[in-house]
Amino acid sequence: MQLVDALSNWLSIKKVHEERPHDLAAKETFEFFTEILTEDHHVNISAVTTSGPFYIVMYDVNGKENTEKFFIDSIDALYEGIQSEPRFNEEY
Repeated sequence: MQLVDALSNWLSIKKVHEERPHDLAAKETFEFFTEILTEDHHVNISAVTTSGPFYIVMYDVNGKENTEKFFIDSIDALYEGIQSEPRFNEEY
């Protein structure tokens, strides 16, 4: 998995996990993508902020600082899709 894809997936499930803290599947998936970032890509996330239509992820890889931008609408689509499905909104 490419780093940018791993960051995007991590950020999408981070949103779900933060909004649904008791959702075990979201928690486990968030932990899975965190592990991919740290173990496979040696990423240390320092901050996630918003600016205009973007989430901005600040991170370093082996001490080299980087940033990546993702459209908020794209990242939030997973959470919004889950919220719009009644079967996913029963007691999770």
